[in-house]
Amino acid sequence: MEPNASAPDGGWGWMVVIGAAMINMVNQAMFANFGLIYGETLKAMANGHATGITLVMAMSVVVTNTAGLVVGPLLKKISLRTLTFVAIACVGSGLIITSFATEIWHIVIGYSIFTGLGLGLLASGTFLVINDYFTTKKSTAVGISMGGTAIGQMLMPTFIGMLLKKYGFSGTTFVLGFVSYSGIIGAMFFKPIFCCKKCSGTGPAAENGNELDNSGAGSEKSRDLKKQEEEVNLLKQNDQSQKTKEGMFKRGIETHYKESAVEVANSQFKLNKEEEENPLLKKIAKSLGLELLKDGYFVFIVIGLGFIYVSSTTYNAFYPMFLQDEAELPMFRTTSCMTALSAADVAGRFTIPEISRRLNLSNKSSFMLGCILLCITRSCVLKDQFSYRFSIHVLDIIVATVMVMWLTEALIRHMRTSKKQNVSTDKIDKEII
Repeated sequence: MEPNASAPDGGWGWMVVIGAAMINMVNQAMFANFGLIYGETLKAMANGHATGITLVMAMSVVVTNTAGLVVGPLLKKISLRTLTFVAIACVGSGLIITSFATEIWHIVIGYSIFTGLGLGLLASGTFLVINDYFTTKKSTAVGISMGGTAIGQMLMPTFIGMLLKKYGFSGTTFVLGFVSYSGIIGAMFFKPIFCCKKCSGTGPAAENGNELDNSGAGSEKSRDLKKQEEEVNLLKQNDQSQKTKEGMFKRGIETHYKESAVEVANSQFKLNKEEEENPLLKKIAKSLGLELLKDGYFVFIVIGLGFIYVSSTTYNAFYPMFLQDEAELPMFRTTSCMTALSAADVAGRFTIPEISRRLNLSNKSSFMLGCILLCITRSCVLKDQFSYRFSIHVLDIIVATVMVMWLTEALIRHMRTSKKQNVSTDKIDKEII
């Protein structure tokens, strides 16, 4: 690959996408199968109560989302590939630790802290590495890489069901830990983008140089005479302007050093003053990129995404438990339902980004449309006899509230933009008159 200042929008990037999909397939897919893996064990540890499930899930969500804040500082010290290796090690080690669990706090340490930290680092790392390779096709690349998660969610339920039936909870989590380690194969594709440099000295310039070396003796003499004439003229001009240049040079140096001294003094004074005012807090804010919080639009988007993320993760966590407890489906039918859901997810991840790109739909518009459809379909799945219906409706209300907030914000922004355009048009008309 030739060095290029911009993203190549393909090339080796597609191998990076495949690597990211492999990592997501054997790691991120674990999160969606949390209820299937840990549901019955946590209930038994908590004497039939949902306290253990809530505690482990809540701690995992907190750690996973907090992990994204340390990605920026870590990337200043290590590469993205090294970060990915560390994240995969955390996920696999956390699952193996839980295989020896006898109490709830063992699972909190293993799954919530170790696995949660690894999943958070992977979510940021796989997106950032794709961002380095794609521009216009970024949405398609991200969709394919996340399709690995959906493929894992489609294959894992059946695989996990077979493991639980044969080896129980401890054997299942132990095996899944080593399955997570296999994501290291995908991380091998995360090599630096600018890896090759071409040797210079073999192009047209070298050929011209060879031609000049092979020129005749007469042309060399003529060049020598021209050089001597130019040197004589330069000596005459230098003698005449030497005194003038010396005076200008001295004055220039004095002025330059005076101005530089003043600038240095002022900048040093400002730096000293800033360091006296909360130096630690400013360093933390700079390293974590908290300057973005000054942008109201960014904060508004992040808050909405946070609510939707909580709704989605909570639904995915108790969906298999709902199928087993309320719908009273056996393990095989439960895993079949989860596989069918993930299969539809795979189809959507591979097709919708490209459709949105061709229809010129923004990421925000596509996301809002998907959330609206999600609210409708999830609410239609439960019937009156299921006690889970209230929880699912609450989750859908959260998503719908975010959609109303974003639509209101978009309307207000549009009205303000139209008002500014009208005011500027009136000013131009007055100036013309």
